[in-house]
Amino acid sequence: MTNHLKHITLSLNLRNLKPLDKLGAGERAYIVDMRNSKLCEKFFELGIFPGDLVEVKVNSVDNNSLVVTINDKTFNIFRQAAETIITHTVSFEFSLN
Repeated sequence: MTNHLKHITLSLNLRNLKPLDKLGAGERAYIVDMRNSKLCEKFFELGIFPGDLVEVKVNSVDNNSLVVTINDKTFNIFRQAAETIITHTVSFEFSLN
């Protein structure tokens, strides 16, 4: 019996790229790029890297910060810093576990 492998191609839809501060509460996205070097260093120290899933818990325009969850940790991120985190929004998730 021969195993046939199917190739899966994933494409990046540029319409789904958004700065973190533009995501609404409940939205999830993968971190694509971090353009603030100090924030990037801090995230790396905390074990957060591009490719990690972020979920917005609170994003109120009246507030100067967002509440997000990344890797089961909750953070309060200033809006100005959130503008420098580029994400790719998720419309579905899958796991190979």
